[in-house]
Amino acid sequence: MEQQKTQRRILDELVGSGRLSPEEAGEVAHAPEWSFTVRELMSYLAALIMFVGVVRLVVVAFQDVSQRSIGAALALAGAALGAAAWKLPRKSDAWERLAEVTEGAALVSLGASLGVFLDLADLAPEIIVMTISLPVVVWGYLRSRTSVFVGSLAVSAGIPMLVFSGAEVLDASDDGGLVIVGSLSLIGGAVLWVLGQRRVGAAFIQRAAGCWLVLQGAFMMMGEWRGPGRLIPVAAGLLLFWLGSARLQFESLAAGALAVTIGVSVAIGDWLPSEFTRGLTTIAVGGVMFLAVGSRMRRRKVSPPGPDAPVA
Repeated sequence: MEQQKTQRRILDELVGSGRLSPEEAGEVAHAPEWSFTVRELMSYLAALIMFVGVVRLVVVAFQDVSQRSIGAALALAGAALGAAAWKLPRKSDAWERLAEVTEGAALVSLGASLGVFLDLADLAPEIIVMTISLPVVVWGYLRSRTSVFVGSLAVSAGIPMLVFSGAEVLDASDDGGLVIVGSLSLIGGAVLWVLGQRRVGAAFIQRAAGCWLVLQGAFMMMGEWRGPGRLIPVAAGLLLFWLGSARLQFESLAAGALAVTIGVSVAIGDWLPSEFTRGLTTIAVGGVMFLAVGSRMRRRKVSPPGPDAPVA
């Protein structure tokens, strides 16, 4: 896998081809991806404080109300918030973010309402969570293609809910349950990471959530499987680190480095008798990695470029 071009390299190529001036390239290079005003941030803080107060009032008001009434109230609140999010004007980035925050609140309210009504039907908690997570994942996947961040947040919350509720449905509490949870976490994390490679709003949220799920699954399986199973985090970490370095994605690099470091330490601690041999082996593992990387870099420098290689 070839390393992706950096923003600076692409801008230099555009300047060299005459499609951008040096001044325009400098403005693009130094422009932040997101921009907030103090007024907008203070508005969100004020809204959060007001929300806490509203929750307190709702708890008091609905103290003696039936569960069905609570579910209906949540559904009405979700519908009202959804309508407000739909009607809010998208005349600036701040208004766009406000609309998506309102949209996320509507999704949470509607999901809570669905959970209340499913609980009235005497369904198991894991079935309720799975039922709620499915529409959240589908909606988030579709919405992430056009939203700034709310779609990515929904997918990143829905897939872990689906993973852990699915593990409960499969009776992961029995013997060997950690293997089931770990396997589902690895699969869910891989799906999230792949989804985060799309050009969507806040894709890094999906990649970070996917890396977190992969680490959870790898460490669970390491704790359940002795012997070679100790190397599962090392294998997962090396893969994440390689993908992160090729795609210049910090979240994958950080997760891969963490998994490899912990996995190597745990495996060496289990397999070797003394601290001295453990220290020497850890240094040797790091040295081998350095040599492998250096050898690969030398081969890339010596090998002639292919017919499709980019011209500087």
